[in-house]
Amino acid sequence: MSENKHLKNAVNATGEIHLGKWINESVDFVFSNFTDFLIISIIYVILIIVAASTLLLKFIVAGPLTVGLFYIIFNKMRGGSIHVGDLSKGFNFFIAAVLADILISVFVAVGFIFLIIPGIVISALYMFAFPLILEKELDFWEAMETSRKVVSKHIFELSVFMFLLYVFCLIGLMLLLVGFLVALPIVFVAVAMAYRDIFGLAVRGE
Repeated sequence: MSENKHLKNAVNATGEIHLGKWINESVDFVFSNFTDFLIISIIYVILIIVAASTLLLKFIVAGPLTVGLFYIIFNKMRGGSIHVGDLSKGFNFFIAAVLADILISVFVAVGFIFLIIPGIVISALYMFAFPLILEKELDFWEAMETSRKVVSKHIFELSVFMFLLYVFCLIGLMLLLVGFLVALPIVFVAVAMAYRDIFGLAVRGE
């Protein structure tokens, strides 16, 4: 299937932007499942920190874990149960997740080198790459390009959204480790909520 066809089929009829709604829903979603998400957040952060001891290991682990975290979130959004072990589901998309993580990390890093705003905009452009790898089973480049093209249609609003998510993480860091462990899943869920409203969420069994 061609990239243009994937792009055409990926976006639902409305594709509406609701920044406040996504953030409010994500806070409610996480606090309704607080213990589960706190445990998942702790495991995710520990694994990333351990993997970051070497750059290669970081890239091998971070992408698949991110896809796995979205798997848990989307499964719960569909009415399923939260299973911490489902973090490993992202390794089913290993190559796409690893390559997307490498390229996005490089692009965002270059953006932040040229002041903060380009870094935020680039982060926004590729925010849906990992959900697309998971939900649409796209390869890394097709997922990144689909995300970029869709976000470009709402670049100002979604850049503001990404800025707010960065601020949320910063506030979490200022509240020490516990604050960040709470902010992290809220940020991921907010992106998942945005994905649901812009791309639509397929109905599947648990």
